[in-house]
Amino acid sequence: MRLHALEFTGIGPFRERQVIDFDRLAGSGLFLIDGPTGAGKTTIIDAIVFALYGDVSGREADDSRLRSDYSLPSEPSEVICEFSVGDRR
Repeated sequence: MRLHALEFTGIGPFRERQVIDFDRLAGSGLFLIDGPTGAGKTTIIDAIVFALYGDVSGREADDSRLRSDYSLPSEPSEVICEFSVGDRR
């Protein structure tokens, strides 16, 4: 499996739409998710895992942590993950 793009809004500390282009990041074959505590690194992993499996990562993880505390009740929380497996995208 190869990740191509991740788009999410209303997830974790991110109220606004965020887009990550993994194809651009992985031009050399590797990339690193780095940042200080609270920057949203785990949120990125949670968004990917939720998009693929419908749950968050970690045994004791609570999926309520997905919803952004900054989002208004009327604003959606959503994740879109574009990936490929073999020759299917």
